[in-house]
Amino acid sequence: MTMSRRDLLFAGGLSLLTGRRAFTRVAAPPRLHPQTSGSRQVTPQARLLAALQTNRLPITMSDRPAGPGWDWLVQQARDARFTLIGEEHGVAETAQLSAALFNALRTSGYSRMAIELSPIIAQDIEAAARRNGLQGILDFYANPDTWSPMYLREEAQFLASVVNASPKGERVLWGFDREIFSDRYLISRLEAKVPRRAKESFTRLKEASSNAWRRNQQNPGPPFLFMQDPALVSAVRADWPNPDRESDTILRTLEESLAINAVARTGTAWDSSERRAQWMRNSLAARLNKERVRGSAPKVMLKAGYNHMIRGANYVNIFDVGSMTDEVAALNGGRAFHIIVLPGTGSRQAVLGPGRSFVSVSSDEFDEFRAGDQRLTRVLSNANASGHEVIDLRALRPLAMRGLESWNSDVVRTIHGYDAAVIWKGAHASAS
Repeated sequence: MTMSRRDLLFAGGLSLLTGRRAFTRVAAPPRLHPQTSGSRQVTPQARLLAALQTNRLPITMSDRPAGPGWDWLVQQARDARFTLIGEEHGVAETAQLSAALFNALRTSGYSRMAIELSPIIAQDIEAAARRNGLQGILDFYANPDTWSPMYLREEAQFLASVVNASPKGERVLWGFDREIFSDRYLISRLEAKVPRRAKESFTRLKEASSNAWRRNQQNPGPPFLFMQDPALVSAVRADWPNPDRESDTILRTLEESLAINAVARTGTAWDSSERRAQWMRNSLAARLNKERVRGSAPKVMLKAGYNHMIRGANYVNIFDVGSMTDEVAALNGGRAFHIIVLPGTGSRQAVLGPGRSFVSVSSDEFDEFRAGDQRLTRVLSNANASGHEVIDLRALRPLAMRGLESWNSDVVRTIHGYDAAVIWKGAHASAS
């Protein structure tokens, strides 16, 4: 099966039109008048760009992060209830930074890592890591019935490091996303537990999944979870009224994953993105509520695509999972710390290739949102940087004023939605 990462985004609700997002603005913002400096006029965007290029701290990456930028990130994250890493996927250094940051924060109360995988897949990856460390995760990745765009070697090393840093009796990985490719694996996990009254509906579900897989082997096309009716799973749930916790999680994940993609086929891009965001928010809320019932309030680190981790409305005007962390933290006087991590000048990243493969592409050329020269990886980068850099975005907020949305809405939204940016210089693509 061949499916590009853009195809996945489209099917998941992030529909893009050439050169512009499908989520258009309804009115032009007010014009900003330039101020005069000496004999020339200085525009608000010029002042903001100048501040972006100077408000930086160096960070180095070798065996572990170091430098003033790293020290500042750790200090800020330690004081927060949640730390969110919003990434451009497929960059090796980002996985390494995430692992090092979680380990550095363990002594500050961080004990949970929420990741962009479905709940049972995250649970079983953790179990594989508990059994056999990094090799256990790689063996799980090799299972022909399960696959994800996050199945990269550095991601496996990141997860192994997180699990290894946690006590053996502690559940550390929280999956909060839908499922996209591992339907056969999840369905196989149900088979031994299906009650007699649900056998018939379960058989229909299993056969539909298996037939979709066989068709894809002969003629690549959309996977099962992108093309079937959620009623297939709803019928099983109706015939199985009191499943155990794990079976219930699998059934709800399959049903909602099908529903999200059904909306992508029949509704608007915004509708399906909103439904996915709601599933992610509900998944995180369920985890937090379970901890609350046990009398625990762990600090949580989250790692996902930067469209999900931003505070407030995201880049397609949806209140995604990242927006709820600030409100949850504020209930007890806490806060969330949001970090966007992007490849900069001279970097490479891994994107989906044919089948279960990845290919390395130049980040200078990769433009997933089709924002052209205004894309974040270009505007936030410093071409003259001597190395990796950390930007304190909070200091720039007085300059990211109303009206600049007409110049670059993504940059303005990022400055208010993220507290810090890490910009790699010459980063490496993650390996298959």
